[in-house]
Amino acid sequence: MIESLKKGWREGIMPELKWIKDKDMEEIREEVGEKEIVRLEKWGKKVEDKPIQRVPSGIPGLDPFMENGFPKGSNIVVSGLQGTGKTAFAIQFIAEGCKKGERCLYMTAEQSPPSIIKQALQFQMPYQKWEEQGNLQFAYLNFKKPLSKHMFDFIIRTIESDPWDRLVMDSLSALFNAPFSISYYDLMEFFEKTTQHGVTTVYITQKDEKDRTNELLGYIGDGLIDFEASAVGETENRTMQIKKLRWTKTNILKHPFEFTENGISLI
Repeated sequence: MIESLKKGWREGIMPELKWIKDKDMEEIREEVGEKEIVRLEKWGKKVEDKPIQRVPSGIPGLDPFMENGFPKGSNIVVSGLQGTGKTAFAIQFIAEGCKKGERCLYMTAEQSPPSIIKQALQFQMPYQKWEEQGNLQFAYLNFKKPLSKHMFDFIIRTIESDPWDRLVMDSLSALFNAPFSISYYDLMEFFEKTTQHGVTTVYITQKDEKDRTNELLGYIGDGLIDFEASAVGETENRTMQIKKLRWTKTNILKHPFEFTENGISLI
């Protein structure tokens, strides 16, 4: 395996690994460990030039601003203050997948599944029907129960064997503040697994100017969509902004949207 890494460097596949060329096998093992060597060898393979598969967001009017959808397998962070429309965005993202017959998982750490189902019904989205049909599954990470950490670890393992098409985690803020304490290492592993197995994932976070969590998530995520809401007199203004989306030409303007009987829609 070490020799294959060196061969990769010589052939120009992994120029960032120049430091290995004069080292012997034992020196490299001592520095990075066998597990990391396997990871480096996998990442060093040439990337095939294939068209990026796009996953529709489910938000009317949004996809044309990002080349018709999220890149398949991308990790999208949706950030905003309470009540700005983040959960509605997540509900519609999952609903779009269910309509297409995809397998979807909704992980919730704040609202219970019945509460999510009730909110979806307000938008004419039959979550309970899709759950009964097997297109939709729920994972309730009750932050009051330490055993929920084991469920989180189980979901990571399940992604490797039988991945979903779409996944929502609502919300990361609750998980980071939970007694069972999801770590950044756990999250990075989760990001890696969903990307590797083509699971397009939306992560909901609560914006907090005093907390640098959102700054970090925006950096490590593939996409960042920011929600804002304000009031001028009796007029309510809501906007969403695509601040970042890898492998995609985007429009970074703030796009106004409204709530309709079918959910969020850009104006």
